[in-house]
Order: sequence, then structure tokens, then C-alpha cells
Amino acid sequence: MQEHFFLDNEDIKISSTRLVINNKTISMNSVCSVELDREEIKTPWIGIVITVIGLIIIFNINESFTGWIFTILGILIIVIMLFRTRKEAVIIELSSGEKEYITNEDIEDLSTVFKAINDVIIFRG
Repeated sequence: MQEHFFLDNEDIKISSTRLVINNKTISMNSVCSVELDREEIKTPWIGIVITVIGLIIIFNINESFTGWIFTILGILIIVIMLFRTRKEAVIIELSSGEKEYITNEDIEDLSTVFKAINDVIIFRG
């Protein structure tokens, strides 16, 4: 059987028989499923609590300097948590039960990798 390449660049090679990434080779026969997943952004509760404490200090205790520090710190935490980059990964489940992860730190365009692995699964039937 001839080997068909679905993705071939300097970072990753995906063919009908193998997947090669970071000096690691995975047999495409052992791939059961593939999933493209993205980290969810959680609510920045700690930042909200610190901001509310700062506002309470400003308006009830009349410690305006300390209250403003807490409020600004809380808002900074909220902004940092909301605008951080989300991690993405292609999760490959193997027939042995293991899972292999290809993250966006390894490969720039994960949707192309996901599509190529899906095409291999469809190609092999």
C-alpha cells in the first residue's frame, strides 16, 4: 500500500501510515479518535472578591488609599485572567487507551492538524 501524505511541513508529518512530531512516531493504525479542544476561561472570582473588598474599604471604612490599592489590584487580576491566551490541543486517543496531545505551543495551526488526522481516519475506512 502506498503512503499518502495529508500534511507535510517542518513541524509535523501526517501520512496514511504514520504521524511524526518532535522525533516521535505514532502509527496511524492505532489512532481511534481525534479531538480539537480549547481551554475554557474561568470566572476570575479572586479578582472580583479583591475588587469588592477594596470598594467596601473605600466607602465604609474611609481608608481610601488602601481601598484604592485593593480595587486596582482586583481589576488588574480580572483583566489579566480574561485576556490571557487560551491553550488549545489536538487530543489523539490510541487503541491502547493512551492519549497523545499536540498543543498550540508545538504547532501553530492546530485546525490543519486536526483536519489532516480526520482525513487519514476517513481514508483508511
